[in-house]
Amino acid sequence: MMKLTNMIRGTADDSAARQLLRCWEHDEGTLAFWRASSNFVYVFDKNGIRHYLRFICEEDNTVERMQGELDFVLHLIDGGYPAAAPVRSLNGRWIETVETPNAGRCHGVVFEQAAGGHVPLEQMSDRHFEDWGRSLAELHLLSESYPVERARDRSWSDALDFIEMVLERHPQEQAARSELDRLRERLAELPTGPALTGWIHYDFETDNIAYMAEESRYSAFDFDDAMVHWYVMDIAAALGDLPELGDEAAQRKKERFIAGYRSVRALEEEFEAALPLFQRFDDLYSFARIMRSLVGFDESKAPEWAVRLKSRLTGMCCEIRGRWKPAVRLRPVDSGNWHACTRLEAAPEQQRTFPVPIVYWLAESAYCGFTPLALYCGEQLAGFAAYACDPEDGSYWIMAYMIDRRYQQKGIGRSGMEELISHIAEKHGCDALLLGHRPENEPASRLYESLGFEAIGHSEHEIIRRLNLNVKQPK
Repeated sequence: MMKLTNMIRGTADDSAARQLLRCWEHDEGTLAFWRASSNFVYVFDKNGIRHYLRFICEEDNTVERMQGELDFVLHLIDGGYPAAAPVRSLNGRWIETVETPNAGRCHGVVFEQAAGGHVPLEQMSDRHFEDWGRSLAELHLLSESYPVERARDRSWSDALDFIEMVLERHPQEQAARSELDRLRERLAELPTGPALTGWIHYDFETDNIAYMAEESRYSAFDFDDAMVHWYVMDIAAALGDLPELGDEAAQRKKERFIAGYRSVRALEEEFEAALPLFQRFDDLYSFARIMRSLVGFDESKAPEWAVRLKSRLTGMCCEIRGRWKPAVRLRPVDSGNWHACTRLEAAPEQQRTFPVPIVYWLAESAYCGFTPLALYCGEQLAGFAAYACDPEDGSYWIMAYMIDRRYQQKGIGRSGMEELISHIAEKHGCDALLLGHRPENEPASRLYESLGFEAIGHSEHEIIRRLNLNVKQPK
């Protein structure tokens, strides 16, 4: 995805497209803007036949990467695969470079129009899905004979390095960083080899394929995201929009796609089961590319369409963040885990704001009517909480809440507190929750404020907050 600032500059006028088009044979007066996303794309005619001019600012892509894409496409075409073919320029080159006044140095390529027609996802029949899966398997068969060494910087590990580079500029994105670490670990454990990994399209979705009804197969275009990856990544990316069809319909369509794929090429059950892992890769990669695209964007100087696009991209990032929230479960403190709870530790810098050891809270719970709970992330004990009902007025108080130092900065604190709030509200039917924290505990203050806890009392030693459970809480 290109930077939004470059998109604004490149769409200021058509000068870059006109300048590049002079390098190719074309019918005068037929150039027209089509879309801008990962690239600028224009349509034009040559001898009355539709063609596509695609270009990008040098800051967003390199000639070497573009040539890697074209080499892979040409390999597929040589093998008989119906991919949209690149067209040489009047100079005999696949890629032309021009200096433009608005967008700076730009690299452009031209493609023929892909054979076939577009079929929207919601209009695709079971037969369409089978042919879709079969067409992807045919692409992968040809990929097996294409050297992975030609990937240059176009591999899954390069993508992870790119993600890390982006996140270094956004240290507040701790959930994304944790997800990156988890993906590195999981992917490093997977087997590789010619039958499992190779060049993939990466974006084999309905927007980038065209159906050839007479041949019952799909042609493909827009290989600009092609990389070396596990072949199952292509399946995960292709089926990424299926949830829009609803659970039952989506499952049936997925089964038809997989059946079509397996009619041409083997797909081990263990890799089919790993589809969620690769969908997570797609989420994180998309998140990083969006974050990079928004760097340097200034709403005050941007056209209205760019502000709307920025809002939509920011919303997409929020949706992805929501899928990274760690699943925290509450369990009673009992004979099997009480001792492990006593070994939980606050971070050194938190000793002043959480000075009381867990064993104290367990004693209070035993003799003062508190309810202690252990917080688990998966099967790992990650934190502790205790709450109580004030016998004088029936109000419910969160008396203690802590996350072990080893599990901090992973989003567990927020997820655990949300789970605790839901637990108390559902179990006791109360209309409000109260808690107190030390004024110097700024991280706790920010967390509680973001969850809707309002300050209702303040002293030198404690801030008292109240959460009204009769209103919808912020996410």
